[in-house]
Amino acid sequence: MATTSDARYLTDELRRFVESREVDLFGVAPEGSYGGADEQMQPRHWIPDAQAVIVLGLQVPRAIVEQVEKRTTPYPYQRFGRLLLNDELDTLANQMSRFLARQGYEALPTPANDWRDPRTLKPMISHVLSAVAAGLGEVGWHNMLLTPQFGVRQKLVTIITNAPLEPGHVYDGDPICDRCMRCVNECNIGAISPERTRSVTIDGKQFEWGSLKRLKCVWECEGFTSKGTFSGGVGPYSRDAPFPDKTPTPEEIVELQDAKPRWAVGCSGRCYAVCNPSPELARMRRTVD
Repeated sequence: MATTSDARYLTDELRRFVESREVDLFGVAPEGSYGGADEQMQPRHWIPDAQAVIVLGLQVPRAIVEQVEKRTTPYPYQRFGRLLLNDELDTLANQMSRFLARQGYEALPTPANDWRDPRTLKPMISHVLSAVAAGLGEVGWHNMLLTPQFGVRQKLVTIITNAPLEPGHVYDGDPICDRCMRCVNECNIGAISPERTRSVTIDGKQFEWGSLKRLKCVWECEGFTSKGTFSGGVGPYSRDAPFPDKTPTPEEIVELQDAKPRWAVGCSGRCYAVCNPSPELARMRRTVD
């Protein structure tokens, strides 16, 4: 049985690993933080004796996100803030998983950017809630992670493992989301509710955010409609795929992928681009438990 000193040593080894590769965010969420998650999104659904979930994050430079906010061009974000950054995170997760495997432990990397089953639109595990449980930040009203260092401007990847690690503590810093509701107002397809909420309790602390219609979010941000940022293409190539009148079945969701215009540029949504929370307003508007 691993001792506390073993867990500390191995965690320090991982910390040195990420520091040598200039990883911006690193944390460890204990397996017990996922009690309220769907069964298929719990660490032990994937590794029966999982002990922890490792979270790695890389920041997205502000100038890249600003181009999306100002609608000047989607391509720096698409290439550097999304595709290459996700590839870099996946490589880091693979390297860390192989390191843990060489030590005799099970390690399962889950793809960056919350890769989702196209039939259910659910990820293997929530990168965002893992980061919250690891103490890196909180959930913004728009359902994305907000950190003290970068706000919304980071991408994440996680590794599920049975390695004995020293876990972090759930985020207990100052509130970050200032509830400005700009994410709600800027969402052209109405995916984020201004009133209805979802919440989770981790280690006795409740986190709350806006209720999200996931399929609508995908519709705008992935290029099914010209209402999204750059999503409908340019000039004569703008086109809207009709949004379903009723909730589609898993099979119909897969079929809907073919409705996306082949020239559409999926990019970050307005909620991501315009998020710039004020620490002062966050402290004024919200009560810290």
